[in-house]
Amino acid sequence: MDLGKLEEALTFYEEVMQKMPLKTELHGLAALQWSICQDSLSRPNEARAMYDKFQSHPTFKVSKRARQFFFSLQAMDIMKVGSSGSPKIGYENYFDAFVEDKTSYLETDDDTEVSSSPAIPYILFLLSPILLILLMAAASKLH
Repeated sequence: MDLGKLEEALTFYEEVMQKMPLKTELHGLAALQWSICQDSLSRPNEARAMYDKFQSHPTFKVSKRARQFFFSLQAMDIMKVGSSGSPKIGYENYFDAFVEDKTSYLETDDDTEVSSSPAIPYILFLLSPILLILLMAAASKLH
């Protein structure tokens, strides 16, 4: 889930929920994580149903977190917020590239890597004072 592979994480949480009894802490925590994944995948209704169900879980830790998440969804409804996802602000490509272990953060038309040719002007710019001093020294030796 931390790597952004929410669909894959859902299957693991579902497997834990199937194998563990409903009233165990592990089942409850897996259900909460499953709900977080659902909410992150823009499926708030599934998440809300699970949070509502686990508010009365026998494990205090699980029921407390379920009440907190359920309250946050209610607050979003009151404040008329569409989803818990952030609005698109233009930095998504950078974050996606980080999650997918890409080395290039620039958006391209195809999936080819961006070459390092933009670095050449910067290198020349940084070396220009040294080249200028060398030219001045050579000119002074000629006179």
